[in-house]
Amino acid sequence: MLNISAGLMRGPALLLSAAIIAGCAGLPSGMEAPSVTIADFGAGSVGMFEQQFNLRLRIQNPNAEDLRIDGIAFELEINGAPFAKGVGNQAVTVPRYGSGFMPVEAVSSLGGLLKQFGRLVGDPFDKPGFRYRMKGTLSIGGGMRIPFDRRGEFGLGLTEAK
Repeated sequence: MLNISAGLMRGPALLLSAAIIAGCAGLPSGMEAPSVTIADFGAGSVGMFEQQFNLRLRIQNPNAEDLRIDGIAFELEINGAPFAKGVGNQAVTVPRYGSGFMPVEAVSSLGGLLKQFGRLVGDPFDKPGFRYRMKGTLSIGGGMRIPFDRRGEFGLGLTEAK
Protein backbone atom coordinates (compact mmCIF):
# COMPACT_ATOMS: atom_id res chain seq x y z
CA MET A 1 0.00 0.00 0.00
CA LEU A 2 2.84 2.37 0.75
CA ASN A 3 4.31 1.89 -2.74
CA ILE A 4 0.98 2.77 -4.42
CA SER A 5 0.61 5.93 -2.38
CA ALA A 6 4.21 7.00 -3.13
CA GLY A 7 3.56 6.37 -6.83
CA LEU A 8 0.40 8.48 -6.73
CA MET A 9 2.31 11.37 -5.13
CA ARG A 10 5.03 11.18 -7.77
CA GLY A 11 2.56 11.78 -10.65
CA PRO A 12 1.49 15.32 -9.64
CA ALA A 13 5.09 16.22 -8.79
CA LEU A 14 6.20 15.16 -12.29
CA LEU A 15 3.37 17.15 -13.89
CA LEU A 16 4.30 20.23 -11.88
CA SER A 17 7.97 19.87 -12.86
CA ALA A 18 7.01 19.53 -16.53
CA ALA A 19 4.81 22.63 -16.33
CA ILE A 20 7.63 24.66 -14.77
CA ILE A 21 10.12 23.53 -17.41
CA ALA A 22 7.64 24.27 -20.24
CA GLY A 23 7.05 27.73 -18.77
CA CYS A 24 10.75 28.54 -19.19
CA ALA A 25 10.56 27.90 -22.94
CA GLY A 26 8.49 30.97 -23.88
CA LEU A 27 7.85 34.61 -23.22
CA PRO A 28 6.11 36.00 -20.17
CA SER A 29 2.49 36.91 -20.71
CA GLY A 30 2.01 40.13 -22.65
CA MET A 31 5.47 40.14 -24.26
CA GLU A 32 6.08 39.80 -28.00
CA ALA A 33 8.89 37.76 -29.52
CA PRO A 34 11.79 39.82 -30.87
CA SER A 35 12.46 39.85 -34.62
CA VAL A 36 15.80 38.37 -35.79
CA THR A 37 17.10 39.24 -39.28
CA ILE A 38 20.41 38.98 -41.11
CA ALA A 39 22.04 42.42 -41.33
CA ASP A 40 25.38 41.29 -42.81
CA PHE A 41 26.86 38.04 -44.11
CA GLY A 42 30.59 37.51 -44.73
CA ALA A 43 33.02 34.68 -45.30
CA GLY A 44 35.23 33.59 -42.43
CA SER A 45 37.65 30.70 -42.72
CA VAL A 46 37.22 28.34 -45.67
CA GLY A 47 38.47 24.78 -45.51
CA MET A 48 38.05 21.72 -47.68
CA PHE A 49 35.27 20.15 -45.58
CA GLU A 50 33.94 23.06 -43.55
CA GLN A 51 33.34 26.76 -44.09
CA GLN A 52 32.79 29.40 -41.43
CA PHE A 53 30.66 32.47 -42.08
CA ASN A 54 30.44 35.61 -39.97
CA LEU A 55 26.94 37.00 -39.63
CA ARG A 56 25.69 40.15 -37.99
CA LEU A 57 22.13 39.73 -36.78
CA ARG A 58 19.72 42.56 -36.10
CA ILE A 59 17.43 41.89 -33.15
CA GLN A 60 14.41 44.17 -32.80
CA ASN A 61 12.55 44.40 -29.51
CA PRO A 62 8.84 45.33 -29.79
CA ASN A 63 8.39 45.34 -25.99
CA ALA A 64 8.25 48.07 -23.36
CA GLU A 65 11.17 46.50 -21.44
CA ASP A 66 14.81 45.99 -22.38
CA LEU A 67 15.81 42.44 -23.38
CA ARG A 68 19.17 41.07 -22.26
CA ILE A 69 20.08 38.36 -24.77
CA ASP A 70 23.04 36.19 -23.82
CA GLY A 71 23.02 33.52 -26.51
CA ILE A 72 21.59 32.21 -29.74
CA ALA A 73 21.51 28.91 -31.65
CA PHE A 74 20.10 28.68 -35.17
CA GLU A 75 19.89 26.81 -38.45
CA LEU A 76 20.11 28.60 -41.78
CA GLU A 77 18.44 27.38 -44.97
CA ILE A 78 19.12 28.97 -48.34
CA ASN A 79 16.71 28.43 -51.23
CA GLY A 80 14.93 25.70 -49.28
CA ALA A 81 18.06 23.63 -48.58
CA PRO A 82 19.92 23.30 -45.25
CA PHE A 83 23.05 25.45 -45.46
CA ALA A 84 24.63 26.17 -42.07
CA LYS A 85 24.22 25.96 -38.31
CA GLY A 86 25.24 28.81 -36.07
CA VAL A 87 25.72 29.94 -32.49
CA GLY A 88 26.63 33.08 -30.63
CA ASN A 89 27.27 33.88 -26.98
CA GLN A 90 28.01 37.60 -27.01
CA ALA A 91 25.60 39.33 -24.64
CA VAL A 92 23.60 42.21 -26.05
CA THR A 93 20.94 44.33 -24.40
CA VAL A 94 18.26 45.34 -26.88
CA PRO A 95 16.54 48.51 -25.68
CA ARG A 96 12.79 48.74 -25.36
CA TYR A 97 11.21 49.49 -28.73
CA GLY A 98 14.69 49.40 -30.24
CA SER A 99 17.19 47.18 -31.96
CA GLY A 100 20.64 45.82 -31.38
CA PHE A 101 23.22 43.75 -33.24
CA MET A 102 24.75 40.40 -32.36
CA PRO A 103 27.77 38.95 -34.17
CA VAL A 104 27.54 35.19 -34.65
CA GLU A 105 29.29 32.49 -36.61
CA ALA A 106 27.73 29.81 -38.78
CA VAL A 107 29.36 26.67 -40.13
CA SER A 108 28.49 24.96 -43.40
CA SER A 109 29.61 21.67 -44.88
CA LEU A 110 31.15 21.32 -48.33
CA GLY A 111 27.86 19.85 -49.62
CA GLY A 112 25.82 22.88 -48.55
CA LEU A 113 28.27 25.25 -50.21
CA LEU A 114 28.40 23.25 -53.46
CA LYS A 115 24.59 23.23 -53.74
CA GLN A 116 24.48 27.02 -53.57
CA PHE A 117 27.47 27.44 -55.89
CA GLY A 118 25.73 25.18 -58.44
CA ARG A 119 22.71 27.45 -58.29
CA LEU A 120 24.89 30.50 -59.05
CA VAL A 121 26.55 29.04 -62.14
CA GLY A 122 23.46 27.15 -63.42
CA ASP A 123 21.79 29.77 -65.63
CA PRO A 124 23.67 33.07 -66.02
CA PHE A 125 20.46 34.91 -67.02
CA ASP A 126 18.33 33.63 -64.12
CA LYS A 127 19.72 35.24 -60.94
CA PRO A 128 16.72 35.89 -58.70
CA GLY A 129 18.84 36.00 -55.55
CA PHE A 130 18.58 33.92 -52.42
CA ARG A 131 15.67 33.07 -50.18
CA TYR A 132 16.64 32.29 -46.62
CA ARG A 133 15.03 30.86 -43.55
CA MET A 134 16.65 31.20 -40.14
CA LYS A 135 15.11 29.37 -37.21
CA GLY A 136 16.37 28.84 -33.71
CA THR A 137 16.24 30.08 -30.15
CA LEU A 138 17.39 33.17 -28.30
CA SER A 139 18.57 32.79 -24.73
CA ILE A 140 17.37 35.57 -22.43
CA GLY A 141 18.94 36.27 -19.05
CA GLY A 142 17.50 33.98 -16.40
CA GLY A 143 17.45 30.86 -18.57
CA MET A 144 14.40 31.75 -20.67
CA ARG A 145 14.53 30.52 -24.28
CA ILE A 146 12.56 32.23 -27.05
CA PRO A 147 12.06 30.44 -30.38
CA PHE A 148 12.17 32.39 -33.65
CA ASP A 149 11.62 31.61 -37.31
CA ARG A 150 12.39 34.24 -39.95
CA ARG A 151 12.25 34.19 -43.75
CA GLY A 152 13.73 36.76 -46.11
CA GLU A 153 15.42 37.35 -49.44
CA PHE A 154 18.78 38.65 -50.58
CA GLY A 155 19.84 39.81 -54.04
CA LEU A 156 23.27 38.85 -55.38
CA GLY A 157 24.79 41.87 -53.61
CA LEU A 158 23.62 40.28 -50.32
CA THR A 159 21.58 43.27 -49.24
CA GLU A 160 18.22 42.28 -47.84
CA ALA A 161 15.43 42.74 -50.37
CA LYS A 162 12.47 42.19 -48.02
